[in-house]
Amino acid sequence: MILIIGGLIWYVGINTLIIVLTKTNPFYLLFAICAYFGINVLFTIRIVKVLARQGISASFRRTILPQYAGMLSSDVTPGRAGYMLTPLYLTNQNIDPSKSLSCILGIQSIEFLFKVLGGAGALAFLLNRAPLPQQILVLAAIGIGLMMLGGFALAAIIWSPRLGALFKRLAASKHLVRFTGRFVSKLEVFGENAMKTRDAIPLIALVTLSSWILKGFEWYFLGLSIGITNIGWLGFFLLHPLLTAFGFVPLTPSGIGFQEGAIVGIFLLLGVDIRLALAFAILSRGMLIVEDLVGVPQIAKTTHLLPAMGKPS
Repeated sequence: MILIIGGLIWYVGINTLIIVLTKTNPFYLLFAICAYFGINVLFTIRIVKVLARQGISASFRRTILPQYAGMLSSDVTPGRAGYMLTPLYLTNQNIDPSKSLSCILGIQSIEFLFKVLGGAGALAFLLNRAPLPQQILVLAAIGIGLMMLGGFALAAIIWSPRLGALFKRLAASKHLVRFTGRFVSKLEVFGENAMKTRDAIPLIALVTLSSWILKGFEWYFLGLSIGITNIGWLGFFLLHPLLTAFGFVPLTPSGIGFQEGAIVGIFLLLGVDIRLALAFAILSRGMLIVEDLVGVPQIAKTTHLLPAMGKPS
């Protein structure tokens, strides 16, 4: 993390970066903050509605703080795994964590499908906009193929038990099992939890798509705030699924360093000045953490439950 971010700052120059950040347009920055708030509102509504489909009553007012607490936890944990603590924070409404966990995992399962489609769309956008070397084109094609394979596999497990069983048999063959063993086990876990929220899948899909549209506006206004004008809203909308996926690299908290490096690298391919690209990466990270601090009180209220969660039942 230190090497990647430190190297980028050293290359750009700390003084130059500070100058760029101090020229941030507060008007556009406020719009970006409002867009991120809207995303958290949608995520909160999504949790409330999915819990309701499971017969669990939860109020929006008492769920939005656990939502922010989950986001803040994901900001400081490798692979953004801290969001899985959201069921713990939902105990403020006496909701059994084991029941709300299936809700959260089911939501994440559907989001995975959207990330697959969004990542493929981002790669297609890059292939169309940036002059990439042949080696990168080959890697991009392989990446799109693997993402689509994962998406189809999860969709098959959720919607068609027969296709899901066929995929698992193929993946378990002696020639592929070395490469697909862990991948398939993860898909099974996600698929099982997605099936528990199967009736809510259309709702989850609609809210997820709406939140991604807002994320496009968040990044678009954030870009405008520091002077990035050559990537339109559609570009930000298509790119953010691919770039935010680097936040799930489980080597640093929330993929810090890897996501920033990816943003700078992709933006350079699209003709964005490296100073603006790095300023965007730092602002996008900092803005999320600052707003997610709203969840600190909820985390403080439930910290005493963490030791109990770690004990064997």
